[in-house]
Amino acid sequence: MAEKKKQHYVPKFYLKFFSIKHNRKHIKLCLKKSGEIIQQADLAGQAQESYFYGKDLEREKWFGNIEDTTSIILKEVVKTKTLPKNRSDDYYWIWLFILLQAYRTRANADEFNDMIDKTMKTAMKFESQFKDFEYDKYFFAYDDAIEKTLDILLKSLPMMMDMQIKLLINKTSKKIITSDNPVSKYNQFLESRKFPYGHNGMASKGLQIFYPLAPDLMLLMYDPKVYKVGNRKQFSQIAINEKDVEVLNVLTCLYANKAFYSTNNVTDFEFEQLLVKSNKFKNQKKLELKYFDPVTNDDDTESVIVQQHKTPYMLSLDLSFVKQTQHAKSYKLSGYYAEIRDEHYRNRNNRPY
Repeated sequence: MAEKKKQHYVPKFYLKFFSIKHNRKHIKLCLKKSGEIIQQADLAGQAQESYFYGKDLEREKWFGNIEDTTSIILKEVVKTKTLPKNRSDDYYWIWLFILLQAYRTRANADEFNDMIDKTMKTAMKFESQFKDFEYDKYFFAYDDAIEKTLDILLKSLPMMMDMQIKLLINKTSKKIITSDNPVSKYNQFLESRKFPYGHNGMASKGLQIFYPLAPDLMLLMYDPKVYKVGNRKQFSQIAINEKDVEVLNVLTCLYANKAFYSTNNVTDFEFEQLLVKSNKFKNQKKLELKYFDPVTNDDDTESVIVQQHKTPYMLSLDLSFVKQTQHAKSYKLSGYYAEIRDEHYRNRNNRPY
């Protein structure tokens, strides 16, 4: 069991795509909080915790099996700069890997527990027995938060089947970076509509998911009804420009938990500038709660509805390779707290199920 004590929530094979040239054991690192830069950090020690998925090793072995298959596919993508055939088995392995990566990190577990804590405390304030409760002294959380978030993801995978994946290529002098929470979410469509609620839920219309794959490659998963990315039949080697690389690196920095990484082709000055630029937006993303007046049930008990959504990062993103479709331009917002991506999830009265 000892050899499985270190459990990575960002796989080592993936971090090696960003390792220092000719050295797959080290990676350049910048600590998000302090700005300290480590030129040759131990790659094996990154994005891992002791028994992060539990001592029974079941989840660790499960991820290991997925990584064994996906690593072969992604190494070929990095080598050839080409995605597997659209909607093929290998394509869907990448699709699954991206979504799992988004929900398996320390940052995601902490965010989930923050939601649990705030929701519990909001509901408790309606109960007289908690009148003198010292809320600041306690934090409500799940020990197995990762299990809870993965269960939610796995049950929700069918609503992600419509999302399209394409491979972006960076031929500029700027290099793509990654982090200990490498998947970033955005929604240019809802941003352009000034939509005030959550943008990045799994079923959100206009959702975009960015996954840095190598210093010259980025995977993009997106809502194909809302965006055009490259030509309709072009799935790989969609060129991005220097401005695109810069703003996507800022987004990666914002989503990073404790550290972001690169090859040694990214200078210390570029790291410092990323921190400066990202700090302008760091307070945008937060959990907002709204509660409604208690409702008396038939048995004289009271129920309280607590609604939560996360405010998104809004960078006024303008990407050279993305255009909105005619469907997106003519789409009328429903007026509800969520804009559902797939209209099949609505009934005839346009209400989300």
